[in-house]
Amino acid sequence: MKKAFIMLPLAVACASQFAIAATTDAQRLAQLEQELAILQEASSYDSLSDRMSINGFFTGQMGVANNDAGYGNRPGVEGYTSDPNFSLGSKLGLQGTFALTEQTQIVGQLVSRGVDDWTPEMEWAFLSHEFDNGFTTRIGRLRVPLYMYSDYLEVGYAQPWVNPPADVYTIVPVSSYDGIDIIYDTDLGDASLSLQASYGHDTDDAKSNPLGVDVKFDNTIGFSATLSYEEWVFRGTYFQSKLKSGKIMGGALSSLQSFEDDEAQFAGVGISYDNGSFLAISEYTMSKVEGGYSDTDSAYITLGYRIDAFTPYVNYSYLKTTDDSDRALDPIGSASLNWERTTYSIGTRYDISSNLALKLDVTYAGDFGDSSGGLEANSHNQITNLKAGQSPLNEFDDTIVYTVSFDAVF
Repeated sequence: MKKAFIMLPLAVACASQFAIAATTDAQRLAQLEQELAILQEASSYDSLSDRMSINGFFTGQMGVANNDAGYGNRPGVEGYTSDPNFSLGSKLGLQGTFALTEQTQIVGQLVSRGVDDWTPEMEWAFLSHEFDNGFTTRIGRLRVPLYMYSDYLEVGYAQPWVNPPADVYTIVPVSSYDGIDIIYDTDLGDASLSLQASYGHDTDDAKSNPLGVDVKFDNTIGFSATLSYEEWVFRGTYFQSKLKSGKIMGGALSSLQSFEDDEAQFAGVGISYDNGSFLAISEYTMSKVEGGYSDTDSAYITLGYRIDAFTPYVNYSYLKTTDDSDRALDPIGSASLNWERTTYSIGTRYDISSNLALKLDVTYAGDFGDSSGGLEANSHNQITNLKAGQSPLNEFDDTIVYTVSFDAVF
């Protein structure tokens, strides 16, 4: 409607100019139509420009380890080894927003990852509508809001680390889902509160998980709450889902043949403090799955301090399965699904410009106990030894990963 009001005086002005120059009715009509077409075309371009925005992000990352243990930041994918890897953490993303009205918009985020041969994948694709009473609803493909950095999971520039702490951020194999959510934002004095309820489903593809079978996450429902007060952010979340799958790894695990409407639960709390100089972030999560799959307990704490363009940081995290006794009679299941490790990281972020950052990180992971530490190489070695009638010893007792990353937003 605004454009209609804008075009109306322009059309009148054109008609007035035409009246002076034109000599016949046919010439007058043709010239007027031409002028209106030009104005409509220009108006259309202005409208798209006003309503559409496109942003992007890029991460170029190289990592190398002191051995081939394969510590990584993605479930089901072998991590960094002694061969320098340029694809595991590298990615390119484009996010477009088109405003249908002042309160309704369509958002899409397309991400290409080096580890997936740069094949584009739609991470976000939803329509959102903001009501006048503080409620916003979104429908389509959405991010699962499990963690404090879930909304920025792909945007390395928005994170202080080279990669989010893997002991916490790799527990749940799915990061997006098809469904709907409702968000309610309100102010509580000097604080702001955001409540979010989510419902939907997703499938963890067999190619991206260590079980070798598609796993469906049906009837996923969850709630999260975020309270922000001055430099503090407090967050809590709870999700549950029904898992379904075909036969897992050809039935090799006696404790876990398949998922048959098994209930999975995830709960987490987080807290952060950032006064512009000192930065502290911590999250604690726990997950439980019916049947023989791993139940976990994990947490991390990160401390950082900004010195001009540098933000050096240290991180401590751990991951431990809490139901190892359920697999006591299944040695192959224990080798695959018993995890225990402690991780220490030290690194720094250097802000080259307002949209480009260079990060360096050294991560040490060890204290695997009797487990594989959740590392693919150790798990594979233990299973191989068991099948050969040998003791399931770890191939690696620890690993050190060196990573450098360039993160940009545009």
